[in-house]
Amino acid sequence: MNKNFDNLTTKSFAKIFGTKETKLPLRAKQAIQNSDFRYKIIQGKKYDKAILEILKTLNSTSLKKAGSHRQGDWEKGWEENLEEYKKDGENLSKLIPKFVRKGEYIRFQGEFIDPLSNTFETDFVSVLRYYLFTKYLKKINTFYEFGAGTGLNLVAASEVFPKIKLVGLDWAKSSTDILNTLKDKLNVGISGRKCDLFNPDRKYRLDSDSAVLTIGTLEQLGENFEPFINYLLSNKPKICIHFETLYELYDKDNLLDYLAVKYLEKRNYLKGFLPYLKKLEIQKKIKIIEVRRTFGSFYHEGYTYIVWKPI
Repeated sequence: MNKNFDNLTTKSFAKIFGTKETKLPLRAKQAIQNSDFRYKIIQGKKYDKAILEILKTLNSTSLKKAGSHRQGDWEKGWEENLEEYKKDGENLSKLIPKFVRKGEYIRFQGEFIDPLSNTFETDFVSVLRYYLFTKYLKKINTFYEFGAGTGLNLVAASEVFPKIKLVGLDWAKSSTDILNTLKDKLNVGISGRKCDLFNPDRKYRLDSDSAVLTIGTLEQLGENFEPFINYLLSNKPKICIHFETLYELYDKDNLLDYLAVKYLEKRNYLKGFLPYLKKLEIQKKIKIIEVRRTFGSFYHEGYTYIVWKPI
């Protein structure tokens, strides 16, 4: 291996997850071994250039604010993924969301890194999913993903637990179209349903012994997440897993974190979510099981995960 590159190994991922290497599930180990996780830490002029790019972006008028007005954008985005998936012979890589950009620097442990592989981000997410799904979905009958998008997370769950019932909910009809297509093409038990997280349908009840997942979904709610969390509390799933950008975990004395905070504020992304869950824990309504930073893309860390359960 080129000595100029660092590399993430099974030992590295065990440390990231706060566990022992022996406790990594087989699928996660295989995903690590089959991926190229070599990278270089960005320093000097390249680092300065990246920081300057972020500053210019923050000072521009190009950034769109998150919120309910963005539904049409997501409708169009998932429709583009579906069309490409159908054109390319049902190649699952065509369902990778467009906002996952290849060739950009990655945020990792307070640094910018430059991965050797263009699929570093998606490969890292695969390891994350296999680890958490194996750890938390063992006694689950139904798995709900809110903000299911292109359904890749549900497909991954079906690989780990083939008999589990899978439900993808999204505010975009094009997402449910993708899920129905995957159900037919892959012969997996996935069903799709429209859902507005700003105004959850309280008549729609979750099955008992269920799990809930969101990945990069709650960021669109900004500070308007309480209706959704209260909906979950009323349904009492066994476990809730969120991969989200958590505003309060950023260290404002660290330059990269400080810029991430400013980016979140500019985009009107998720804020106050972690303190709200901690408040619910103090009230003995929930138990927070795990909160862990992992890595992120160019502007912020969207793959911090938090795991909790209603009491």
